[in-house]
Amino acid sequence: MKISVSHLKKNFTADHRSVELFKDLSFSVEFNHVLALIGRSGSGKTSLLRLLAGLERPDEGEIIIDGEPLQFHSTRWLQHYQKNLGFVFQHQNLFPHYTALENVVMPLTLVHREMPVTAEKKAVEMMERLKIFQHAEKKPHQLSGGEAQRVAIARALVTEPRFLLLDEPTASLDVEMKAEILDLIAELKTMKTPILLVTHEIGFARKCADQILFLEQGSILEQGAASSFFDHPQHPRIKKFLSNVFAY
Repeated sequence: MKISVSHLKKNFTADHRSVELFKDLSFSVEFNHVLALIGRSGSGKTSLLRLLAGLERPDEGEIIIDGEPLQFHSTRWLQHYQKNLGFVFQHQNLFPHYTALENVVMPLTLVHREMPVTAEKKAVEMMERLKIFQHAEKKPHQLSGGEAQRVAIARALVTEPRFLLLDEPTASLDVEMKAEILDLIAELKTMKTPILLVTHEIGFARKCADQILFLEQGSILEQGAASSFFDHPQHPRIKKFLSNVFAY
């Protein structure tokens, strides 16, 4: 998968004032399995992810994914584009009055207009693959945080998305559940669905990512293959950042 961003500008409103997060962001990156966006809180990781998903529109600039420019001027095009993506955010956003299985079935029947029988078969298969089918009849409030996140991931993957976007998928979990979800995300590499991952789990990014983008105040401070990025960081700020996690 290849992502190219050219001269991206984006202002956000915070505390009733306009904040220019991305002033002239440009980069190009190609990866097979996992691209990890890392950096300090407030550096623009989630905002960039939302722009790549078409959930936010840039003020200026261009985003090209696998040779196809995102057409931010066309609502219809964006809806079709987003229909073929998988999203998993910090909070699972499961429908509280439906069972886990019904939550996984919904995007197939409501968005992709599949027949209920076919949709349920696909949902069951995906839940079994992610080892969550034993909780199929539970409502979200009956699930642990890790179980709910597995259901959210199953829902995102059941439509066979073009790629999967994960925004801090372990942020609200305790240590044990966090480890469980991190293991699951590592296993997802075998499904060959490209993953865009925003995470503060630096050790995990080192383990599972192909490429790293390190953001600092709306700019790419450094990017590269995970092995070279972590073993031989170039920028002094990144060396300092990583020194809090690893010993150099």
